[in-house]
Amino acid sequence: MQDASHHNGASSLAARAWQAIDGLLTGLRVTWRALLGPKNTVMYPVQKVDVAPRWHGLLALPIDPETGSDKCIICFQCERVCPDRCIHIEATGRGKDRVLTRFDIEMDKCCYCGLCVEVCPTEAIVFVPHYETSTYNRATLLYTLDDLRRAAPKEPIARGVVRLGGRP
Repeated sequence: MQDASHHNGASSLAARAWQAIDGLLTGLRVTWRALLGPKNTVMYPVQKVDVAPRWHGLLALPIDPETGSDKCIICFQCERVCPDRCIHIEATGRGKDRVLTRFDIEMDKCCYCGLCVEVCPTEAIVFVPHYETSTYNRATLLYTLDDLRRAAPKEPIARGVVRLGGRP
């Protein structure tokens, strides 16, 4: 009986050793293929990489080209849905006479989840393809209403609502 259990243990050990060697050879094969294959190097910051269409980069508040005013209807949904509580909105007036007086985003607290973009009914807050946000001073990561308006491109590349083939 002892020989049979010893024999099973030795074959089990040999099988595990073969699996380890096979895993090592597979890893080395992948490494050599990457090492000898074509390189995808970008000379940053001289060259820059385009971002994906649904990139979660900096936030911006585009101006409605037809009216020349903010698209924001001051519904406070983005402020309420933000898990980090980094959006702060204030307005003056009542009803349709309300005017946006404050729209601050503390980007040092933002987790770039995109919930504010998704919940906005008028696409008044969008992601822009800017990814260079390094700074030595945290105070520069507070984006005010004017900063967010300035950051907005004419046509945002990432939107909260995706329309495919003209369908909502």
